[in-house]
Amino acid sequence: MARLQRFFCPRERPGPIARARSRRLAQRGVTALEFALVAPAAILVLFFAIEMGIMMMADATLGRAANDIARQGQMNRLDSADCTRSIKSLLSAGMSSWVFDEQDLFVDVRVYEPGKYTKLPVDDPDYQPQCSTGGRNALMVYRLGFSSTGFSGILNWLNIDIMRFERSIILQNEP
Repeated sequence: MARLQRFFCPRERPGPIARARSRRLAQRGVTALEFALVAPAAILVLFFAIEMGIMMMADATLGRAANDIARQGQMNRLDSADCTRSIKSLLSAGMSSWVFDEQDLFVDVRVYEPGKYTKLPVDDPDYQPQCSTGGRNALMVYRLGFSSTGFSGILNWLNIDIMRFERSIILQNEP
């Protein structure tokens, strides 16, 4: 009887197993609070890392398209009548998996003849570029790129509204 009474009746002081159990039960709220504080930050970091990976792949695709355009320009295969449109069509073909609206693409083409300019026509609105032109040692500068608001929208939470990717290509006519 004493054995059953000791087993079923509570004692004044709990034993070591009961104390450990009560401590474990007291920690449940702390764990939930820690999770509630850490989980949103961890999820934000995860989505931000995925977004940056996508952006890096888009930037690498732009680099590949820029290399292709540079090869075409070096071999004089670009349409010299409408250089900007010719380059924009090549860029659009190279970036088709990342840029869905051709208005997001931008192309700027300049041809510099050495010794011809005292001031470079960088900001001249009347400048008409021509591909595959210029004499010996003329420089052709192609600036091309695209703008993106992001692919998942996670950057808007961080007040990053638009990302601009750009490559500059400089070609020199050789004899």
